Amino acid sequence: MGTSRRSFIKISALGTGGLALSASAFGSIGTNLLTDKNAFVNSLKKLKLSPTYCEVCFWKCAAWAYTDENNKIQKIIGNESDPHCNGRLCPRGTGGVGMYADNDRLKTPLIRTKTDGKDTFREATWEEALTLIASKMKEVKDTYGAESMALLKHGSPGSHLEHLFKAYGSDTIAEPAYAQCRGPRETGFGLTFGSWIGSPEPTDIRDTKCLVLIGSHIGENMHNSQVQEMSDAIDNDATIITVDPRFSTAASKS
Repeated sequence: MGTSRRSFIKISALGTGGLALSASAFGSIGTNLLTDKNAFVNSLKKLKLSPTYCEVCFWKCAAWAYTDENNKIQKIIGNESDPHCNGRLCPRGTGGVGMYADNDRLKTPLIRTKTDGKDTFREATWEEALTLIASKMKEVKDTYGAESMALLKHGSPGSHLEHLFKAYGSDTIAEPAYAQCRGPRETGFGLTFGSWIGSPEPTDIRDTKCLVLIGSHIGENMHNSQVQEMSDAIDNDATIITVDPRFSTAASKS
């Protein structure tokens, strides 16, 4: 792969914001690590390396997390053995350190309450929160029937909630995002060829000589391996044709 990380990030419209996040979080290791290679290597020797993966999007890139003696995450890098990222995380992935350390990150359940006449939230234990949810769901079921409660799900956690709703007695379940995204494509392929394409899609963008993108937003969705392959295709002088009513990131490379 001839594309450098700098080129990979430049192709993304999100690169600047992601780098700002990751650079801010990365600074917690030491102010000189980005410029002093020896200091960087010596600092990493003191950190524990643990396997993990990024769940910001459905690409789910495998990664390595560096933690210090206080179990605080200091750096996240891509796993070189994962074909989804080839050892390179997108700016969202590297910005995961900033998300982890964000003061506004939810760490406990919150229950709405009133303080001095104003709506606010208070921290609660999981037992208290789950007990409250269960009592409210039971009240709805007893009054209106289980099917009156609807679930609009999306992403991996949706399957867990779908299981909960079916156990609850409700089949009022839909996935609007799927119907508006790759659902029609998958349904068409399933009925025509007997199997879905799935995602990430098994494309060969890297070796193509001419890439036609119709309504695609590669470079903004940060589908990692596809962005890397498109970047390599550009390096290999592939012709990029983009059909889009706006001047997208992909259009800027066409």
